Amino acid sequence: MTRHDRRDDGTSLMELLVVMGLMSVVMMMVTGAIIQVYRTVQTTDTLTAAQQQLSVAFQRFDRQLRYATWINQPGVPLNSKTWYVEFASREPNATTGVEEDRCRQLRLELQPAGSGVAKDKGLLQLIEWKPGSTPTPGARGATIAAGIDTTDLASTAAEVGVGGKSAPFELQKAGDRPYPTASVGSDFASGYQRLRIHLKTKVSAGTAEIDTTFTAVNTTMNSNTEANSCSAGRP
Repeated sequence: MTRHDRRDDGTSLMELLVVMGLMSVVMMMVTGAIIQVYRTVQTTDTLTAAQQQLSVAFQRFDRQLRYATWINQPGVPLNSKTWYVEFASREPNATTGVEEDRCRQLRLELQPAGSGVAKDKGLLQLIEWKPGSTPTPGARGATIAAGIDTTDLASTAAEVGVGGKSAPFELQKAGDRPYPTASVGSDFASGYQRLRIHLKTKVSAGTAEIDTTFTAVNTTMNSNTEANSCSAGRP
């Protein structure tokens, strides 16, 4: 007599455990892949944000510094933890078209108000004024870049070169030989003043760096003197 298969015997506990184990492995692999994709996207976004900060700064520097007629020696006043560099230019007035002198200052605050002792909160600003109307101490300027990583930046002029600390701004005067150790071009001497800017921005886990030298094409050997009315803008 033939026994008919009623197909209602169910599933054994062992089969259920095996299936659950396999599903757990698959879910772990899928979850891990999703997390990895999320982290990659987040890292890319933060890196893009950091690079965008420096890209904007580069464009402003290139436009403002290229036609400067004088650049001051960068420095940091005693106990201020703020780097300054002033430069002058002559350009037409937007309203009258008459050329007039303009003063500008790049100011890098290593520890701006509210940042505490954080090393990734440096603030770079650009301040503009007309000669004779020196900005008041503490006057705020246009923010060029925020989130500057100040870990490797000297907080005083005396710290430059000590323990790997560097200055964010470096002036190369007209006639200087900026590459004395280079195997090629060691005899090169610029006929213009040049300003080297070395900064690093940090946004979350993303970092970007700029190390660029800008040439002021309207400067000469006579521009090396620090006797300029724009010097008065430094505290």
